Amino acid sequence: MAQCVRAPSLTSCGWTAAPAVRRSRAALAVRAAAYGDRQNNAASRRQTLLAGGPLLGGLVLPGGAGAGAAAELATPPATDSIYDLSAFMYGEEVSLERYRGKVLMVLTERIVLPFQNVNYPGARSLYEKYKHQGFTLCAFPCNQFGGQAPGTSQEEREWAWRKFGFEFDVFDKIEVNGTGTHPIYQILKRQQPVSLPSSFGPLPGEPGRIEWNYTKFLVDQNGVARKRYKPTFNPADFDGDVARLLAGKEPLPAECIAHPGRKVCKVDA
Repeated sequence: MAQCVRAPSLTSCGWTAAPAVRRSRAALAVRAAAYGDRQNNAASRRQTLLAGGPLLGGLVLPGGAGAGAAAELATPPATDSIYDLSAFMYGEEVSLERYRGKVLMVLTERIVLPFQNVNYPGARSLYEKYKHQGFTLCAFPCNQFGGQAPGTSQEEREWAWRKFGFEFDVFDKIEVNGTGTHPIYQILKRQQPVSLPSSFGPLPGEPGRIEWNYTKFLVDQNGVARKRYKPTFNPADFDGDVARLLAGKEPLPAECIAHPGRKVCKVDA
């Protein structure tokens, strides 16, 4: 019996040819249409991501629902000072006038754990160091970031007190992005649209949108936001900015976060 060496014929070794695979033009058209749909869906998802829209499963991208560029915000406040505004605490309206003359750190917070180990110890150390010199902080629970603040305002308040280790002003829950943005955050985002440290400038979509909970604003004695810091940035690392604002000076240049050794970055400069 002849041995099959390279490239034998289909019948020389007792093999039989496999039946030819025939695809109708209709089937090919269906496959091509499905491929086109997948491509269009992928492009749509990319646009949604860039606009800050919702992801699958109810998770919200940084910026929350309604954070796209087309979102129409409410009429912004006519003031440049958040100390002229008010917010609810325990269900009652409270004026931020109580902070006038103080340097204030404003942040969003939530029960869910990420970033807490970065923010709580540093914020507590700043407060203990400067509380007698006119520094304090307040927080606004926000549930726009992946549902990470699911509790009631009081639950969020008590949880923040336990984690920080002291009681401070925790207001009732608000929205910080989209059409429901609280006027306080309209002012803060207008004055400081970029979180530091940053090499990319403002995020796409809604101007100044908050990327995630624990975004922090440093506000001067007149109620004007002077710096904005990323959620992952340790509050202890902007000690110099707090010290300078308390002394009536400008905060350190933004470059000092990446290059603290430069001459212009000396706290007493």
